Amino acid sequence: MALTGCGAQSQKNEKTNPAFNKIDQFMTSLESQGFSGSVLVSTKDGIYKKGVGLSDRESKVKFTSQTISETGSVTKQFTGAAILKLEMQGKLSVTDKLSKYIGGLPADKSSITLHHLLTHSSGLPPAIGDDYEAIEREAYIERALKAPLMFTPGTAYEYSNTGYSILAAIVEKLSGKSYEAYLNENLFQPAGMNMTGYLMPKWDKKNIATGYRNDKRWGRPTADDQRWA
Repeated sequence: MALTGCGAQSQKNEKTNPAFNKIDQFMTSLESQGFSGSVLVSTKDGIYKKGVGLSDRESKVKFTSQTISETGSVTKQFTGAAILKLEMQGKLSVTDKLSKYIGGLPADKSSITLHHLLTHSSGLPPAIGDDYEAIEREAYIERALKAPLMFTPGTAYEYSNTGYSILAAIVEKLSGKSYEAYLNENLFQPAGMNMTGYLMPKWDKKNIATGYRNDKRWGRPTADDQRWA
């Protein structure tokens, strides 16, 4: 789960722009309903960015366009892009079978392809363990391969964090870099995304949004134990 912010290079809000005024009114309305967060909208007339609400309720820290937030499963888009980048670099094909990159696949998983993993059609379960569980890459793969399939690969759809975790492992194996290092070098830096990543950006932890669920504080994903608790 990557962290990201709107960035410091966006243009200032143009209050005289009718489109921006409408967005501003909408954001104010959301804030009055208890919403906290930020928005970045690019138009032909410029860029609108604004944060509303509180990024830390207990400390009354306001949410701004520079507040860093966790992207959650939007990170899967980065993983998919990394796989396609590796394909562009001639290191794989999305039609390849998983067995080409991971040995010892059980018979029921021998037909899984990278395309199956990308499209959530591999049959692998939605998740294995907690998002913040400390586990080595090979141990995770072994656990995933032991899990029973939900259906024959390619015959149905089931959203799968497990499949994308395996794709991330393939990114590391083929690139010889950590997942974050590959994303940073091949996706984030070329796109000018200097405020997106995991550990590499020099985060000001006070500027990272605190998570809440049902009005109960989770905390920040950069906590020392790497857990939202």
